[in-house]
Order: sequence, then structure tokens, then C-alpha cells
Amino acid sequence: MLPVIWTLFAVLTVGGFLMIAAYWLDVQERPDLSTRARIGWSAAVLVFPFSIPAYAFAGGPGWPPFLRTASLVPALAVILFLGFVYGIFT
Repeated sequence: MLPVIWTLFAVLTVGGFLMIAAYWLDVQERPDLSTRARIGWSAAVLVFPFSIPAYAFAGGPGWPPFLRTASLVPALAVILFLGFVYGIFT
């Protein structure tokens, strides 16, 4: 089972980096956001497992359902990482 979990972790990690980039680029290209809001959402990338889903579901970017679901990928990658750190997957 461990090889499956490692593969899932690797795929989710790459997908998480892609979602971080998509989130940051979307924030920078939204003309309806003020400069202050753009800086705030950009700084929120430091807490990406929380900020990306918050932006996708409540920030009003108008993302399609697939991207809203994909916004949870970085959080899943962090959960799997913590599972490896704390020895849940041994």
C-alpha cells in the first residue's frame, strides 16, 4: 500500500504547486481587486492550504467546479506529508 500512497503524494504535490501558481496568477490578473486586496491575497499564499480553497469558494473568482475541487489538492498533499512525518503510513 505504501507505493500507492507515495505515488499519490507525488502527484498531489505536483498538482499542489500548479494550483499555487494558478492561484497567484489569477489574483494578479483580476482587475476588480484593489491593490490592497491583491497584496492581501498574494500574501495569503503563505498559508496556501487554507487560502486557496477560501479564494476559490468565497473569493469570487468565478472558477469552474473542476478548479474549485482542485483547490483542495495542496491541502491533501500537506495532509499526506504530515502522515509520512508522523508515521501513519508505515
